[in-house]
Amino acid sequence: MKIFPKSRVKVTEGLHVRISNHFFYTDFGIRDSGEMRYGGRRFVMSDTPGTGFIERESESHSYHLFVRELVAKQKPSYMRMLLGQEPSFDRAIADANKAMIQTDDRYKRDLLECYVNALTIARNEERMERIVRGIKDKMGHHSNKFMVSVMSHYKSKIRQLEHDMASVVWHVEDHCSEETYKAYLQMVEAFSRVASCRRIWFLDSASKKQSQDQVFFDLGIFDYIISKDYLPIMRHPDGTHYYFLPDAVIVARSNTDFDVLPLKNMTIVYQELAIEETNESMLGRLGDAASSIKIPECNLTFYFNHLHPIVNFIQAMDRLKATL
Repeated sequence: MKIFPKSRVKVTEGLHVRISNHFFYTDFGIRDSGEMRYGGRRFVMSDTPGTGFIERESESHSYHLFVRELVAKQKPSYMRMLLGQEPSFDRAIADANKAMIQTDDRYKRDLLECYVNALTIARNEERMERIVRGIKDKMGHHSNKFMVSVMSHYKSKIRQLEHDMASVVWHVEDHCSEETYKAYLQMVEAFSRVASCRRIWFLDSASKKQSQDQVFFDLGIFDYIISKDYLPIMRHPDGTHYYFLPDAVIVARSNTDFDVLPLKNMTIVYQELAIEETNESMLGRLGDAASSIKIPECNLTFYFNHLHPIVNFIQAMDRLKATL
């Protein structure tokens, strides 16, 4: 149990520094440190290492508010640290190992095995990041060649861990055919335009009130699963996330509590509201909704204020499924 916000540690012979006991948020394992093609877009981590999303450009005030609230939770808080509410690699590894023992789904077990291996490497990297930060704090604004050399040593070890990480994570490209992966990337591109729709609502058809909640789609990562253009994410108001792989959909209630559903037999259809038989009161609550996506197997219905991006996404999805 962590009690103090900092600990005094020996980082090398003749040098002790105080390092933070708070979790150090980083995009290690998500993308290379020198990667520039994402234009500096921020990675927003969830409550568990290895999962999060890339903040996209948007003119939506509600989306920016959604992102700010998530980022605000990452600020160091002594009470969160004391209560064990900050992310924890030890807890994540224990949960993943337990989930591996309990599942008989080969696909899920393989994902969890890669996740545990990635977490083990990421745990070492996160501690080194805190050590580097501690050396910087001790050095302050004064140059110290000895401390700089020690810091460089740890940064070099972090770069080595980046190579180690790449060898243990689940690479999407390695688990499907070249044709399928090409179709998958085209689907992801189409999905990104769906995510950019100004408004997305989730309709709870099971509720008598048929309530609607605004939700946000993004591209991101789940349990260090690596893909060139990230994984499409659909969000449910209850906190469940739906991640699309080339051949499956991950229904994630948490990083270790999830189901893997085959994509090939999944029904994903769109409907244009202009030809949908619906009542005026529903349209009034949904504002300027123009189309919908239904996924019966997951009991999902989403409404959008655009039509063409939805049509293009469904067509790209159909082309992907045709390769399976």
